[in-house]
Amino acid sequence: MPDPTMTPEALERLLASVEPGRRAAVTAFRPITGGYSRLSAVADVRWDDGGTERLVLRGDPPPGDGVFVSDRDAEWRILQALSHARSVPVARPRWYDAAGEFFGTKCIVFDHFTGRSLQDVLRQAGGDPAPGRMFVDTVARIHATPLDALGDAVERPGSWEDYVDGVLELYRAVDREVSESSPVLRYASALLARHRPPPVPFTLVHGDCQPSNVLVADSGEHIVIDWEFAHIGDPREDLGYYSQIPMPPNVYHRDPQSFLARYREQTGLSEEQVNPDTVQYFLVIGMAHLLAQMLRAVDAVARGESRGVMATYLINAVTHQYGLYLELCQRVAA
Repeated sequence: MPDPTMTPEALERLLASVEPGRRAAVTAFRPITGGYSRLSAVADVRWDDGGTERLVLRGDPPPGDGVFVSDRDAEWRILQALSHARSVPVARPRWYDAAGEFFGTKCIVFDHFTGRSLQDVLRQAGGDPAPGRMFVDTVARIHATPLDALGDAVERPGSWEDYVDGVLELYRAVDREVSESSPVLRYASALLARHRPPPVPFTLVHGDCQPSNVLVADSGEHIVIDWEFAHIGDPREDLGYYSQIPMPPNVYHRDPQSFLARYREQTGLSEEQVNPDTVQYFLVIGMAHLLAQMLRAVDAVARGESRGVMATYLINAVTHQYGLYLELCQRVAA
């Protein structure tokens, strides 16, 4: 596959292919921030029948050029399933360049949603609790998605015990793989394998669950974006993942008990199943796949490979995660 060509001309060629009875002209096109791993752009389009619309493009960078790797095919399937099920509000997926025929990379094209991130709303909310409640309710709504509505879009794990074992084995595997072995990973995975919280039913898990991935319109309408790490797993993974997000304000850190009480009310889970201790346990589970990729990227940089500026930046993030894992291990051991 050639290097990505996320250009207005490439978009016009795609639109000519998917809408052969109409002609489109791209009147504006600009790259936008797409997280650590994706190429993203927003484009204004004018059709020859006078219609206009704004679209968002989300594509893969060149191989080996990013820290995190995810599957665009899987993200497209999940977005289509969620769009049809309407269980969680998402930007409408329009077209997919699955073979990189037009953009030189796999690229999803969405409808643009006019709004700002819920993280920005929280920053400006002061003492207003409503945005925080919106986030908790949105997380609960993700986890309430009927798994049947996802069809074959997402692989379903086996038993809960096997699922947790598989995640902990990932830590042991990456520890064996990288050149700088970490006793923290070995210790944490061994300890957590022996001390498990009560199981809960599998749900859809977002995988990058934070208010920055919720966009809110002035009307209050909102959508959830960035589904690249979505999977079926334990819903507490999203809670644990969010608990380590350092950007203030963090709704969970502000009042963990109120956060979890509202989440339990929305989901019907018990206090034994969802409490600060289980959230901390699932921080380790919820971060497993991302931390494994971070460790591989840092290891690649140590071997002299270029993995982008984020790889070196994330060395600090790895150290931070180790501190959180050791804190959890101390609580479990006690």
